[in-house]
Amino acid sequence: MSNNYIDNHIDEIRSEFKLLEHWVYLNAADQMIPGKYWLDAVRDFYNFVEYGRMEDIPNADIATHPFLLAAWNESIERSAKFINADKDEVTNTYRPAITANLILYNMFEWNEGDNVVITDLSYPSIPYILQDLRRRYGLEIRVIPNVKGEILMEDMEKMVDDNTRMVIVDRTTAFCGFTFDMKEVSRIAHAHGALVLDDAMQTMGAMNIDVKDDDVDMLISGTYKWQCGPEGAGVFYIKRSVMDSIDARYRNYIWADVPGVPFADKDHDTMKSWEAQPVNNANQFSQDVTIGPALFGWIATLKFYDKIGIHNVEERVKRLGGYAIERLQEIGCEVTSPSDPAKRHGMVTYTTGDYEKDSAFFTRCASPGRCMRPIKISMRALGGVGNLRVSTHFFNTEEDIDYLIDLQKQML
Repeated sequence: MSNNYIDNHIDEIRSEFKLLEHWVYLNAADQMIPGKYWLDAVRDFYNFVEYGRMEDIPNADIATHPFLLAAWNESIERSAKFINADKDEVTNTYRPAITANLILYNMFEWNEGDNVVITDLSYPSIPYILQDLRRRYGLEIRVIPNVKGEILMEDMEKMVDDNTRMVIVDRTTAFCGFTFDMKEVSRIAHAHGALVLDDAMQTMGAMNIDVKDDDVDMLISGTYKWQCGPEGAGVFYIKRSVMDSIDARYRNYIWADVPGVPFADKDHDTMKSWEAQPVNNANQFSQDVTIGPALFGWIATLKFYDKIGIHNVEERVKRLGGYAIERLQEIGCEVTSPSDPAKRHGMVTYTTGDYEKDSAFFTRCASPGRCMRPIKISMRALGGVGNLRVSTHFFNTEEDIDYLIDLQKQML
């Protein structure tokens, strides 16, 4: 018997994802299929609303505005624990692009001569913002080129200097699965006084993350990919020392440091009642984009991860990724993801060597043939690497991978 809980309960775990009965799903890097655990929680939320349990005066109830819910607090406590952060360093958010706009436009002052270091494998959401900052403030964008799908730390060392304000990386790159040693990224950045912004969208939920050990300054992620949660939730972590050094050009009255929302107070005054500074925790940066049902679903997801164990997830994900690499190479495909498990998890990109053949296979997966289950994968390329992308998550099996390989072999 395996020491991995997931190996020993795989049928039970797979039963949480109804669509696995109908699809071979190898596409968690794109968007995760719903889990019964969080669907039930979301339905509970709307049941509470239907039962009339939605009020905020005089007391918050089960399904009131999300930022008055006890669920808001619980989701932050659980997600902070999930990445080994202090509760005060985490708030709820949604897509990384939303939080990146807040960080880059409202939390920092930019001066001509400043530079930001990214890579040619960076997901476009942040480079798109940086190009506007270059236009507005003369920001220099330094782009580290990949070498056969990897970002070399010696190349990062050359790019970062004393004018570097921030190093921004995708912890796992979406286009080839290369996964950074974030502790080393932080060492390089901090040696020059730069901050590290960690986009963990393609890592969180597939690998154990320890923000304290990695020493990252900020981390952003949504919950609807490898995290196996609902759309609409996510995590923004900011290190306490960084938080204390920022006077953000952003204010949200919900998170003013007042004893309570004073709407029912006899002497409520739209000016005097709101003279307080923001609360002294990460909620001061909350954009309140995460609504009640998403919170309920995210809490259920984190409870599910407590049950199966993130270390079990990481071990199984990497093992299945390795199996996929072996099988693809066995039939003559070129794998463009790192083979070293220390530099990847379960995201595997490959090519047949012919773009037209890759495109034809991607199309065929959606309709593989009579009485066959569709195979859900992606087609992605950036920086000269990628093409077909397979995501092996904890609920996948060797049989799923073999099913893909058999079809791919027919089309070579």
